[in-house]
Amino acid sequence: MDKPQLQSQWEEQAQEWRKRMKATGDTPHPVPMADGTIVTPQVYIVSMPKSGRTWLRVLIGKALIETFDLNSEDLLEPLKLTVAANVLPTEFIHDGTNIALGKHWNELEVDKSSYKDKKVIFLMREPKDLIVSSYFSAASRKKIYDGSISEFIRSDRYGIKKIITFYKIWSENQTVPKDFLLLRYEDIQANPEASLESVLKFIGVENISHQIITNAVNFAHFDNMKELERSGNYNWRLSSPNPEDQESYKVRKGKVGGYVDYLSQSDIEYIDHSVFEAKISFF
Repeated sequence: MDKPQLQSQWEEQAQEWRKRMKATGDTPHPVPMADGTIVTPQVYIVSMPKSGRTWLRVLIGKALIETFDLNSEDLLEPLKLTVAANVLPTEFIHDGTNIALGKHWNELEVDKSSYKDKKVIFLMREPKDLIVSSYFSAASRKKIYDGSISEFIRSDRYGIKKIITFYKIWSENQTVPKDFLLLRYEDIQANPEASLESVLKFIGVENISHQIITNAVNFAHFDNMKELERSGNYNWRLSSPNPEDQESYKVRKGKVGGYVDYLSQSDIEYIDHSVFEAKISFF
């Protein structure tokens, strides 16, 4: 398949995902597979956009592919891989916070009973880094926001109020799922091997090879993921709409504390005060 055909196929897949995401409100739902079967995920990896889930997708995908000798083309398709591996069907979900939906913070669902019989991995990120990455996703990648980063921070549909509301909702509902694992982006950065191993055990993978864990971490290194996206030859989930604009990349910086390059002191203080006032148990 040549590159134009590949791009066309990816666009069809992306459109189908967007249609399903909007129809379900980006909340738990059975998922139709390519072979016509319907799969109900048993594990949800819940996060706001730009929390590091593409990185986690690659880590999980590479480990499953090597452990169970699966199709490498499915690297970024955890549900397909987990079904093939006969472990707990696992899916990533933004739980109503997808940037494209642009929900107001007070529209976020408080009732998490739809997760009652599921396992949840809650992936979170330091709010200042998260909001900077979200801004560039909205402004440079998706092109759905044309204001300043300071305005974005104070936006009811994208900003810090939405982030802390989402985190607070989940901090107060973490006992609703039958099992809950809190995973921080910063912890993955500090110890990717231990983080990946804990995730794989949580989804039912047993007797995990340390070498496979190491291979997955090396494969998911920032530079390699950046190159995969730059090449435009991999997957619609890992492709840039404008390869010349580094801020439009999904794999953009991958840096803890990078917010200092973009936020003013007043913006930093505004975010920190908002987080402090929210008194969320995750922090």
